[in-house]
Amino acid sequence: MKKTLLLILIFAATAFAKDWFFNISYNVAVPGQQMKPFITNTSFLGFGFDARRFVSAHVSLGGSVGHQVFYWKTDDPVTLQNGFFSGTQYRFMNTIPIMLNMHYYIGSTDRIRAYLGLNAGGTFAWQRSEMGIVVMEGRQWRWGLAPEAGVIVPVGQMNLNIGTKLNYLGLPGETTLGDPQKQLFFSLNLGLTFYQN
Repeated sequence: MKKTLLLILIFAATAFAKDWFFNISYNVAVPGQQMKPFITNTSFLGFGFDARRFVSAHVSLGGSVGHQVFYWKTDDPVTLQNGFFSGTQYRFMNTIPIMLNMHYYIGSTDRIRAYLGLNAGGTFAWQRSEMGIVVMEGRQWRWGLAPEAGVIVPVGQMNLNIGTKLNYLGLPGETTLGDPQKQLFFSLNLGLTFYQN
């Protein structure tokens, strides 16, 4: 059943891909310096989906959505306004960006094609820190920017998409979890792309 559904989705995406660009990607993310006081581990739990429409042979406009999960186990103390906690902690951070984007493409569709792009919009960030029975969490929307670059490599009827993205979100400040609201992380994205233009 799952294979049949996947084949139907691939066929539909291919059939309606004229002037459209669809990309499904697996994402690996590395926290930037501002995130490291809260989480230092590389995240291997991420995915993204892009839908773009070509407005010319080399320019597309569209939108993207994704989800990246960061996790870290640490013994570092958490400092609060009236004291601190110490002990083994499990820290999580989920980011769900919902953004509009614009991309510029170099080359033609039947060869390896490079692109540059900019994503801008909102990101829902959910941080959680667990220590024994104590749980602290924060959830909020933040504005974000994500410049990206990549290459599209034709592979049969599909295309392999290899890209990088620099994700910047939030405003200066700090939450009670010691998590800076101003965050930066770098992601490497590997995906399948369906398009014609």
